[in-house]
Amino acid sequence: MFNRIGLTALVAGTLWVTFGAVPAVRGDEPAAAAARPVQPSAPTVKAAEPKPAAESGDKNIVYLSEEHDVWLNKQDKQVVMKGKITVREGNLEMFACPQQTKEYESIIAISARKMENVHAALLALGAKPGHPAKYDTQFHPPTGSPIEVTVRWTDKEDKKHEARGQDWVRNLKTGKPLEYEWVFAGSRFQENTETGEKRYSANDGDFISVVNFADSMLDLAFESPKDWSEHVFEPFTDRIPPKGTDVEVVLTPKPEKEEKKSGR
Repeated sequence: MFNRIGLTALVAGTLWVTFGAVPAVRGDEPAAAAARPVQPSAPTVKAAEPKPAAESGDKNIVYLSEEHDVWLNKQDKQVVMKGKITVREGNLEMFACPQQTKEYESIIAISARKMENVHAALLALGAKPGHPAKYDTQFHPPTGSPIEVTVRWTDKEDKKHEARGQDWVRNLKTGKPLEYEWVFAGSRFQENTETGEKRYSANDGDFISVVNFADSMLDLAFESPKDWSEHVFEPFTDRIPPKGTDVEVVLTPKPEKEEKKSGR
């Protein structure tokens, strides 16, 4: 499952087969918007070639980008990404986003830009994507395999630290850390109807959300409003290292909860 050919196939093709072609509109727009032509601005998705394990110096590590800023740890069954602290206070929409997207409202900016590689790596680890938040006559929360988010970093004294992602997000109503888990909502692939170009929507910023978006890859499985006046979360400032600190964000799929069998 983790050989180079298999993972390359996942990155290059599995997502398109999974999602199919969908109109390039956000899920919270009116249905009529789907009829609008899409502007030919989205670049063609070209997945990065995973690096052979031999090049990493560890047979359990498979790099998913030429920059070696995102990789699959086969032994620990984790996806790891490099990033930097960008926000320590204020209202939040994202816990983490790709760099040069939503840094102004995200605690961490991820160095890697192709989130479809992260999606494919989670699939390789057995995580199952559900669906992002949906809005019609009522709210439908995100679904998918639960994903544990962990952050690792080293301070100025060369001391190593590790924290749960939830512990860096403060609930404004309770004053306590985020009590909800992230689920693998899966974002979506969109095709430009004029050019046929395909793009993974989470690349535009909606990677690990604390506010519900129709393009989020990881989201909270409850209703978290987008309106600024209704935002529920903020950074837990005292627990977050200084802005600019280099970090690693670790995604670990959690075992699915077994449904209780009803007795007869």
